[in-house]
Amino acid sequence: MKKYLLIFMMISSFLSCTSLDEELEGTLTIEEASTAGNVEGLLTAAYSSLNPFGSQDRAWALAEHTSDEVAGPTRGPDWDDGGAWRQLHLHTWNTTSSFVINTWNGLLEGVFRSGLILQFNPNPEQEAEARFLRAFYNFWILDNWGHVFSREPNEDLTLPPSTSLERAEGIDFIISELEAALVNLPDNPARPGGATKNAARAMLMKAYLNKAVYKATGADGAAQKGPFTFNVTDMSTVIGYANDIINSGQYRLDDDYFDAFRPDNSSLSSENIFFVSTTRGSNTSNNQSRWFMTLHYNQTPGGWNGFVALSDLYDSFEDTDIRRGLPHIDFPEMDGKTGVDVGFLIGQQYDKDSVALKTRPGAPLVFTKNFSLTASDEAMGLRVVKYPIDFENFNNPENDYALIRFADVLLMKAEAILRGGTDSQGQSALAIVNDLRTVRGASALGSLDLTELLKERSRELYWEGWRRNDQIRFGTYLNAFQQKPVSTEKFLLFPIPPDVLSVSPNLKQNPGY
Repeated sequence: MKKYLLIFMMISSFLSCTSLDEELEGTLTIEEASTAGNVEGLLTAAYSSLNPFGSQDRAWALAEHTSDEVAGPTRGPDWDDGGAWRQLHLHTWNTTSSFVINTWNGLLEGVFRSGLILQFNPNPEQEAEARFLRAFYNFWILDNWGHVFSREPNEDLTLPPSTSLERAEGIDFIISELEAALVNLPDNPARPGGATKNAARAMLMKAYLNKAVYKATGADGAAQKGPFTFNVTDMSTVIGYANDIINSGQYRLDDDYFDAFRPDNSSLSSENIFFVSTTRGSNTSNNQSRWFMTLHYNQTPGGWNGFVALSDLYDSFEDTDIRRGLPHIDFPEMDGKTGVDVGFLIGQQYDKDSVALKTRPGAPLVFTKNFSLTASDEAMGLRVVKYPIDFENFNNPENDYALIRFADVLLMKAEAILRGGTDSQGQSALAIVNDLRTVRGASALGSLDLTELLKERSRELYWEGWRRNDQIRFGTYLNAFQQKPVSTEKFLLFPIPPDVLSVSPNLKQNPGY
């Protein structure tokens, strides 16, 4: 009987039809591997590759630190890291960036784990979950590096995968995978955080909305900065999937914006369509970085005193907009345990007894709008705590990490309408956005264009990992913003790690690197 290698692996390089360096452990017959229990184990492994999305130094870093929302200033001897965080903000990274390399490896691990499931006779629902996950990971690889990889069922596991596509063809493959998965995905998740029909619809919205970006690729594989030509039929497709999600009745905007991010948010929130499920104390994700990466050492919990928000983002909120922040006393899980508020932190900071905190040298701990990328003191920069802190275990919290929210679906629908799509339900983009703003405590807009919609996406989705993608689609990613000059088109894509190229001669480095 033919033996198949079952791969619970670590991927150090992933190919272009030429080379795959895999660590292989254990063997199973095809019959043994195809049992429900073993396929379920493979699915668990495939879902676990989502865990790094909650980390501060993987996909989130590439998506946010390169955008107009986040910066990582150096504070004396702290947070210099060889200039790595500055490189992201200034768009001066190179082929040796550990953030780029580690994110590539993690996402390719997800692609491989998901594709492996298809080798072992999964049932239709399991196959749909695997194909959804493979498409999800591939979407992020396509968006960041301009490539898509996959291995088809029944391919020899010892050979390189047959599919390696660049941007223009890659987005078509991802769409076909998501559409195929949609058929057999469940309406409700088969496991905490599991893929559903609506998760597939939301990712199809992302795919069709960004399709024009990926189709605009030079003959040498170079990404283009736009402006892009958005196909009206594609925009109507985005709207159709949005209406399917809306009409399912499974989601609504939360009365409390921060319910989507709180401990036990899977039960508190009606917004999270796809998320990384986390169990308190499990130590399986890095969601605690949501507060550690920004809080000062002397706050509770003591943070790493790292990342800051750009003041232009903070200043775009109205005073009544609850998305800008709420006091800690509004959160039972935090009240009486800390003086840290939720949302944007500015001004004098306090402990749980309302005593003013100080920096380590003894100065008042007053967070300011201004900061320096190279010479900030301990208190410079606005901080953001978007995920209310789980004080039952703030090192291994219960907060699930939101990947796609219902509010994003509504904003994507509004964008597709502005870009020429037709809504069978007759909604206007302005009405959709104003409905959202009303729930968030902001005043209604009198008019709406793409410039204002991009601002609204930032107000709603700040620090959630979609900003780079949004800025590229709207044509602002290469522009100058706070402490960043204009950058060149090569930075629309990240470099493929050199170690991958050295063993994959048919895989070309992205232009400019």
